Amino acid sequence: MTSEQQLTLLSHIAYCAKFYIALRCSLDKMIELIRYSIGEAAPEPDQIRNFMMKESTQRLLESTYETALWRSNDRNKSWRLISLAVKPDPEVAQRRLNKKPPSPQCCGFCWQDESIYADALNPELDVYNQPTGIYLHRQCSRPFKLLRDLVARAPNNRKESLL
Repeated sequence: MTSEQQLTLLSHIAYCAKFYIALRCSLDKMIELIRYSIGEAAPEPDQIRNFMMKESTQRLLESTYETALWRSNDRNKSWRLISLAVKPDPEVAQRRLNKKPPSPQCCGFCWQDESIYADALNPELDVYNQPTGIYLHRQCSRPFKLLRDLVARAPNNRKESLL
């Protein structure tokens, strides 16, 4: 696979993550969606599969493209594609933080249910190293912290804390 094809593939993986926000499906279905996004110039499914399964590709997606991609521990070995992008608006971040996941077995950021494999989620810790009651995937921890920091730094919150 050429470097141009790899860049195209990375950008379309990130596009699919932003389009679906949090996708859980088989790798074959994910490849089908990505190939549909690329169109006729899409590489063969086996090439895409090999590229997506590389750990270096997953790290590059997470660090550069704000996209998390990993295989979950469930019985079906489903794959996760999650957009880690955070909107820079403090009001949107506050609304998102105020909404609680439907159950404690769900990730606080992407809301993916991990009821069978609760070890996939890590507890969020406050500044005193105490659990806050919110559980997150390792990949979702950084953007969730960004949401919290964005709300904490908002001008409205600083004025109230000074009073």
